[in-house]
Amino acid sequence: MSMVELTEGKPVSPDGLVMEWIDAPFGPFFPGLPSGLHMVLTLDGDSVAGAEIRGMEAAALPSGVALEDFAASLADAVPLSPVAMRELACRAAEAATGQTAPKDVLTARAAAVERERIASHLNWLAGLARQAGLAPLGRRAAAMEHRVRTAKADEVAEQATSITSLLHVALNRSLMGPKLTGIGTLQGASEGPVARAAGHASDARHGDGVYDELGFEPITQDEGDAMARLRQRCAEIAQSLDLIAEAGAIAIPVMPRAKGDGHGMATLETPRGPATLHLTLKGGMVSSTHLTTPFAALAAHVPDLIKQMELADALTAIASLDLDPWSASQ
Repeated sequence: MSMVELTEGKPVSPDGLVMEWIDAPFGPFFPGLPSGLHMVLTLDGDSVAGAEIRGMEAAALPSGVALEDFAASLADAVPLSPVAMRELACRAAEAATGQTAPKDVLTARAAAVERERIASHLNWLAGLARQAGLAPLGRRAAAMEHRVRTAKADEVAEQATSITSLLHVALNRSLMGPKLTGIGTLQGASEGPVARAAGHASDARHGDGVYDELGFEPITQDEGDAMARLRQRCAEIAQSLDLIAEAGAIAIPVMPRAKGDGHGMATLETPRGPATLHLTLKGGMVSSTHLTTPFAALAAHVPDLIKQMELADALTAIASLDLDPWSASQ
């Protein structure tokens, strides 16, 4: 059979070559990508011609539970940001019941969210480093994440110098620069670290009274590529260290108790962007909830972002977004 017959009816690549396209699955346990992320990439040789991406299967949020038990259930449902989910649940519950925690408690709760932001960004750095072939950096970031995740405020302060040293290594342009610069440039994201890496100062912490007291101001980069996302998250780690030091204490959010009816809504800047929770109470029980997370809006950019990229660059670009597939269907 001639080559003409073999390629007859096949799609034509941008370079004019006619090749057979194949659909290749990636995930849910692919090294360098978030566990639970499902992708099917249509490959034209070693280039990406198309992409389908989704998170975990739909899972109902907890309902019919006592208000004081809801935060733990929500944290279990979104395991990559459990502290942020607890704080979000507390804020929505306080809005529904008209209760407000003391100022020092609110500040310590914010510090707990910032500690999780540090740990989350370090975990992302560990995965991105492995994806880029920098295993020693990945191991160092993973070890630091493990030490910080449950640390007290003074213990976080003790780790600050080591964390800062790690960030300097990660930001060495001769190390990560060649692998990330110019890869996955995205200007269309509207929120979260990916948007801030492209110059959009969108941050739910800005204008929040607790964070205003801590002196928070949004940080941004300009280029919007994978290297800018690395710089953005490293800058946010350093900023979170300062916020925790200013707070002076860390406290895990605890839900209020209630017996009546009500509806509350709250928005919180999680490590990956803003999440919004609507919560309805009946007789002190959670009757209905609705959670919006950054996953869907960010994942929608992936097909266009990686189209015609070489496969290795496409996987690096996706890893740089820090998608949370566990929150995809809440």
